[in-house]
Amino acid sequence: MGTMKHFFLFVAILTNYNTFSQIIDDFNDGDFTTNPVWLGTDADYLVNASFELQLENTVAATSYLSTPHTLSNLDDKEWRFHVRQSFSPSSSNFGRVYLTAASADFTTDPDGFYLQFGEAGASDAVRLFRVQGGVDVEILAGTTGQIASSFQMGVRVVRDNAGLWELYLDDTGGTAYALAASATDATSLVGSHFGFYSQYTVSNADNFFYDDVYIGDEIVDVTPPTVASVTAIGNNQVDVLFDEAVDQTTAENSNNYSYTPNGSPITAVLDGSNPALVHLTLGGTLSNGTVYTLTVDSVEDLEGNVMTSQNENFAFLIAEVPSWGDVVINEFVCDPSPVVGLPEVEFVEVYNRSNKIFDLQSWKLGDELADGTVQQAWLLPGEYCVLTTPAYVDSFTNAVGVTSFKSLNDAGDHIVLTSDLGLAIDSIVYTNEWYQDDNKDDGGYSIERINPEDPCTDSNDWAASNDPSGGTPGAENSIYDLTPDTQAPALLQTIALAPNFLEVHFTESMDSASLSNASITIDPALTIQNNYVLETYPSMLTLQFQENIVQSQVYEITLENVSDCWANTANLNGIFALPATVEPGDIIINEILFNPITGGSDYVELYNNSDKLLDVNMLEMANRDNDTISNNSSIEANFLLFPGEYVVITEDSTQVQQQYPSAVLGRFVESDLPTYSNDEGTVYLIRGNQIIDEVSYLDDWHFQLIDSDDGKSLERIDPNGNSNSESNWHTAAENVGFGTPGGENSQFYPALMNGSFSYTSESISPDNDGFEDVLQINYEMNGPGYVATFTVYDDRGRQVATVIDNELLSTTGTFAWKGITNDGTKASIGPYVGIFEAYDVTGGLIFTGKKVFVVAGNL
Repeated sequence: MGTMKHFFLFVAILTNYNTFSQIIDDFNDGDFTTNPVWLGTDADYLVNASFELQLENTVAATSYLSTPHTLSNLDDKEWRFHVRQSFSPSSSNFGRVYLTAASADFTTDPDGFYLQFGEAGASDAVRLFRVQGGVDVEILAGTTGQIASSFQMGVRVVRDNAGLWELYLDDTGGTAYALAASATDATSLVGSHFGFYSQYTVSNADNFFYDDVYIGDEIVDVTPPTVASVTAIGNNQVDVLFDEAVDQTTAENSNNYSYTPNGSPITAVLDGSNPALVHLTLGGTLSNGTVYTLTVDSVEDLEGNVMTSQNENFAFLIAEVPSWGDVVINEFVCDPSPVVGLPEVEFVEVYNRSNKIFDLQSWKLGDELADGTVQQAWLLPGEYCVLTTPAYVDSFTNAVGVTSFKSLNDAGDHIVLTSDLGLAIDSIVYTNEWYQDDNKDDGGYSIERINPEDPCTDSNDWAASNDPSGGTPGAENSIYDLTPDTQAPALLQTIALAPNFLEVHFTESMDSASLSNASITIDPALTIQNNYVLETYPSMLTLQFQENIVQSQVYEITLENVSDCWANTANLNGIFALPATVEPGDIIINEILFNPITGGSDYVELYNNSDKLLDVNMLEMANRDNDTISNNSSIEANFLLFPGEYVVITEDSTQVQQQYPSAVLGRFVESDLPTYSNDEGTVYLIRGNQIIDEVSYLDDWHFQLIDSDDGKSLERIDPNGNSNSESNWHTAAENVGFGTPGGENSQFYPALMNGSFSYTSESISPDNDGFEDVLQINYEMNGPGYVATFTVYDDRGRQVATVIDNELLSTTGTFAWKGITNDGTKASIGPYVGIFEAYDVTGGLIFTGKKVFVVAGNL
């Protein structure tokens, strides 16, 4: 359309006709109601984003727009316009352009002359009719079948003062008009209006387009022809397309053409149907991928205008057969909104990293289930090409459309590029983690390949674009880095699967041949029955053993001479074990952070309180909502937990490790957690339908004398103590940073029984420093079902605190006093007496005892 738009600038400069005797409208003002005024069924039309007049209806109808043409006669007059109909015409779907009509209302079949675009059958041609008194007479017609399917057409009609009508057409939609037909009809039907008329069914109610209207005196061509394009169609044939019809004699003079390097044509032949097209036969042979310069001189148009010398570059291209990895997926947008700066459309950019030349036509882009077809585009060595929906090709540089472009899933998908011969050229399986930036994974940014020469095609070679616009479609990536990988691979994790399988995961993509041929030993010995390597560059191999793996047995695995996909070689060692089934009480909830600092993350520490080797994979964390266990969140990572070991479950391990200096690295698993209330709540650890452990906490369980419990964890005192007893929980000590995620609790203080009634330690220093912050009272009764009271008195015999009051006892147990008096203050330094009294259910005293202890502290 750009050529047509420039035509009007030419008209304005080279003509000085009376502006009242001509009409010019390219709709670039976005309006058709002024300058000139178009009237009719105007609600059925709009000016679209391409500044074309477009029919825009939703029902089957007949629509029209007309404007006064101000012509006083038809002598030496000319009409030009662009028409596009995006459908195959029929007797129910056709258009007319009235060159002149006696009425502004074209539905009245007014007298005049019109061009018909569409008819029944497949013989559709552009036809000129005279209508007079309701009788339509064909004057001339263009090529039969020329508009039998969807078309766009540049149209020029000229009538001289003797009534000779000439129809010129450019079926590319431009202004390189060729004479299509001529005939004489001197009937004087001057009329008053020019305009467009459309008859259509509902499916074509928005498929008529018009643009670049000129009505006025015949424009005399004083402009020489120019070369519009040069195309190599064989190794010794070149087509030259001019912007208008050219004179046959000068066009077929081979001396008017030459090309470099080293050549001149033997013959030049004007095309038999397109008078703007010349076929050159060269004297030499073109080389594939070479850029040539064609010089054209002294060719004339049909008006005798002689062109001056013009140089045009062209390339001779022969498509070569691609192999895997010749062309790689280099950048893509799967979530284009909210917009950062890129067009709001999905795309996949490919890069030719080979020295071959490819024609992408009929290549496929999609996944293993569905794909779209790439339209024609050449891809030279080192070039980029953007593949996208055809409607958005103009939104990018170096882009080509993909019919049935498959939408990409935001969070993850499979992208496969396949040649026209069905050979897979590149394939990736991405996830949201490929952004490697939480601030960019909500949309608007592309994911770019870091090193297009990387053979691995794994997540380590991808990240979100750093370009301010959000991406670099059609150009070098913003994170482009050709630095090769020289780091040897390492074991990431080993996962034993019952009864006799082992998954070995690596830190990067590996060379499949090295894994298949590796020397692998297991200690204690297991015999490898099968070694499964399922990809060219896998990050995992699977071993199947002849023997079953013994549960909780720790094995050592050694892999010798394995290589990553960059050929970095290593000998690797690791351990694996088949974990036992987790039963209630095997893993306990050992530390809870339910009230993190602002911007911080909750965490729950688990402890293996059994003699089994366990795995936290597929255990679930939950909370309580409306008296129901709810919001279950599965732990999807594998993490072997040996007896006496800890693991921390949190959504942000980095933040937790940075906040708590006592955090133990390597003991963290990132996983979603349910929301835990800052005031009170229940933490559940679940396997299937079985509760493994639960803690119903209150914020009052924290040490009462701390100013705030923000960012302070609750630690379990005794792993074997009651999970839901306040006396078995205490605020983590201040000197460890108020949390010990991944390590032994600062308040760890397992109960020791020293008779019927004893203290674990005979002193208490309630200053939250992690040392004797609570007084543990241990008891042993000779039977169940007793109730007890424990009261603290100072050295003057005054009651200070009631620790338990008529509490039902088990046979043995422990409870604690945190050094807080009945009035909520911290007990003063000095000696105290604890009195333990036990009663049977009838109220009879069956045991009493008193012991002295000391409240210690700094003076």
